Amino acid sequence: MASGDVLPRFYTVFLSNVSSNSLLIPRVYYEHLPRWLPKTAILTGTGGRFWKVAMMSKREQVYFEQGWGNFVADNDLKDGEFLTFVFDGHKSYEVSIYGRGECKETRAVIQVEEISDETESDNDSLGSLVDVTPMPVEENSDDTEGDNDSGDSVVDVTPMPVEEISDASENDSS
Repeated sequence: MASGDVLPRFYTVFLSNVSSNSLLIPRVYYEHLPRWLPKTAILTGTGGRFWKVAMMSKREQVYFEQGWGNFVADNDLKDGEFLTFVFDGHKSYEVSIYGRGECKETRAVIQVEEISDETESDNDSLGSLVDVTPMPVEENSDDTEGDNDSGDSVVDVTPMPVEEISDASENDSS
C-alpha cells in the first residue's frame, strides 16, 4: 500500500444480541482483507489498550471471535454505539467508538505508571546490580605509553560487540 493511500476502514453499529461474543465483518470489506486470513488480529482502542482477537471464516463470512467479548466488556459497549475499524493492511485495526452523543469517545484507557530516575532508592537498587566502585589509576611518570613495569595487570577498556564479550568471559575462566 503506497504511503498516499487511505487505509481501508469499515463501520458497524453495536447490537448486543448479535455482537457480544463475535462481530461479523461486512462482506463488502472482504476485498481489503489479506489473501490469507490471519488467525488473529490486534484491536487498538482510543485509550491505548490492545486486544488480541481470533479471526474466523465460517460459511464464507469473516468474524472477530475469541477475544472479542473482552473488547466489548472492557469498552462497556452499549446497543446503538457506532464503531469504526481502520485496517493497517496486515493484522491490526484501530477501533474508534462513537457513543450516543455522536462524538468519538476514549475508553479502556491504559494506565501508565511514571517512574522517576532521580529517586535515591532507585540508585541504591542499581548499586546491588552493578559495581560502581572507582578503581585507582596510577599515572605514568614519564608520560609514555608502554609496558607496565609494576607487574599490575592492565584492564583493556576497548568497546567490543556483545558476542565478543561472551567469548572473552569464557576465555577468562580458563
